[in-house]
Amino acid sequence: MDTPDSQPELNFDVGFGSAGYTAWHEDRRAAQRRLGQELGLPLGHIVEVWLKGGIRLRGPLRLRENLLFLDTPSALHVELTVDNVVFRPQEMESCVRLD
Repeated sequence: MDTPDSQPELNFDVGFGSAGYTAWHEDRRAAQRRLGQELGLPLGHIVEVWLKGGIRLRGPLRLRENLLFLDTPSALHVELTVDNVVFRPQEMESCVRLD
């Protein structure tokens, strides 16, 4: 029984089905690539990052959180992660893609 405050379950089998879900994931990956290009960073790739203070990190460069809306990114608020270390782009001294 649905109450006014309940949210019905999303049914990906109706309408677009799994094709719609797959398209949504592809759109999000494309938006993340665009964000990486805007920031000049190789998101999703293996990198070596040097942070201010002489900290070196190696591993895949990822967004800390899966942002729901990537259309209007603010570089000041984006948080990145490499090797479970969270940082912001302005804390980086360098970032080199290794793969």
